[in-house]
Amino acid sequence: MTLSQLSSQLRFDQAGALARFGGSEALLLRFLRRLPEDKTFAALSDAVAAGDLTGVERGAHTLKGVAANLGLDALRDASSDLVSAVRGGQTDQIAPLFALLSDAYQAACRDISQL
Repeated sequence: MTLSQLSSQLRFDQAGALARFGGSEALLLRFLRRLPEDKTFAALSDAVAAGDLTGVERGAHTLKGVAANLGLDALRDASSDLVSAVRGGQTDQIAPLFALLSDAYQAACRDISQL
């Protein structure tokens, strides 16, 4: 799979991500391939399971930044929605929003593994 094909599979801002990586496709690919190894999603999952609102906010906010830098728009948006819910005290929304975030994360990891 190429970056262009990734754009057709995911909501991926290829142009924006390449700009943030100085136009280097090789560098962007290297960082994209690191996403599945990153511990942020696992820490977020643990925080959700434990009901740790501070950990949920921190993990979702960190993942939002990672996703934004990599151009993974669907994952960024899902992370942002979870951050907003926690900050807004909408604790009843954490589980369904985390499920959407998890789906976006799994899709990103699945497609990135094919790069």
